[in-house]
Amino acid sequence: MPLVDIMLDQLVTARRIVEDGAEVMPAWLITTPESSFLVLTRFDTDKPEQRERVLVLMTRFMAWKMATSFVLVAETWVDPVISRSGQEALLVVGVSRHEKRLAMQKIVREVPVDFGPVVWLAPEQVDDTYFSLLPPKTSEITIEEIAELSAVFGEGGEMQAERLS
Repeated sequence: MPLVDIMLDQLVTARRIVEDGAEVMPAWLITTPESSFLVLTRFDTDKPEQRERVLVLMTRFMAWKMATSFVLVAETWVDPVISRSGQEALLVVGVSRHEKRLAMQKIVREVPVDFGPVVWLAPEQVDDTYFSLLPPKTSEITIEEIAELSAVFGEGGEMQAERLS
């Protein structure tokens, strides 16, 4: 399935979560040569060290599994400079070896909840951090890292990776 289609599917899921009154937990859909994985990553946004840890672990997980692409969907705040009023939005990032895409959709929290149009951003408008998370085609993982990653992403782990296919 094309990266854009996966991103739009993930936005549909995120909208349903918002419509149900729940918070959208950052969700990573990772495609590898053998399978796809879904990883939910909850962290306290007021603690930047937790965000950094999640990003490092996700990058190492993708290297371990030889990821070819990922889609990240999360709830975020649009910078007041961009939106003029600071507003919640859904963010979806898609990265593959050949594509780098990002889209946002504003959330209008009224009854019923509504959403603005999906706005696609140019890669130069996006923090390069997102695009650097997909590891290069060849990466080395140590035995110690595999043990740590197995504990974190394995069954019952802090960020259990659910195999989808």
